Amino acid sequence: MQFARELDRRMAIAGAISGLAGVTAYFGAAFLPAVLPVPDGVVLVLAFAFGPLLGLSFLGLFHAIAAGNDGPALRFGVVLGILAGATVTIMLVVQVGNNIFLDQQLAEADAEVLKESARLVHRAVNRVQMLIDVAWDVFICSAGFLIGFSMFRHPSFGRILGGTGMVASAALLYLNLDTFPRGPAYAGSVDLGPLLAVWFLIVYVRVLWLTRTGQKTA
Repeated sequence: MQFARELDRRMAIAGAISGLAGVTAYFGAAFLPAVLPVPDGVVLVLAFAFGPLLGLSFLGLFHAIAAGNDGPALRFGVVLGILAGATVTIMLVVQVGNNIFLDQQLAEADAEVLKESARLVHRAVNRVQMLIDVAWDVFICSAGFLIGFSMFRHPSFGRILGGTGMVASAALLYLNLDTFPRGPAYAGSVDLGPLLAVWFLIVYVRVLWLTRTGQKTA
C-alpha cells in the first residue's frame, strides 16, 4: 500500500502499535495478577492505559485507511473511536475505584451488618458503571461499523475484513440495546465484545503488514 506522505505511514504504524499495546495492557491488567505478584499500581497503569491507547489507535487507522478510501464514514468513525477510548477509561476508573472502596469498607467494618450495608451500597453505585459500559459499547460499535464500512471497498482491506467488522459491531450494538440497561454480560445474553476485540486485533496486524511495504508517493 502506498502512502502520500511518510508521515501517513508512520502514523499508521504508531496507531497499530498503540492498539496492540492497549489490548495487551487490558488483558494484562485482567489476568496478570492471577499468575504473578504484580503491585496494585502496575495493574492500575495497565488498566487505565487501555482507553488512551485505543483512542490513539484510531488516529493511526485514519492514516492507514485514508490512503485508499477517505470519506465521511472514516472520519466519523475515527471521532467515535476516540470517544470510545475516553468512555472506557471513565468506566474503568469508576469500576476499579468502586471495588477498591468496597474492599476498604469491608476491611474496616467490625460488624456483619456494616459489611452487608457496604455491599448493598456498592451494588447500587455499581449500576452507574454498568450504564457507562453500555455507553462505551455504543461508541466502539459505532466506530467499528463505520471503520468496517470504510474498509469494505478498500483495495488493501477488502470486503471480508470490512464486512466482518460491520456485522460484529452491529450485532454487539443490537444485543446491548436489546438488554438495556443491564447489557448482555449482565443479562445472561451472548456478549460479542471479544469477537469485536479480535477483529480490531486483526486490523492492527493488517495495518502493520501493509506498512512494511508501504511507500510514499509524494
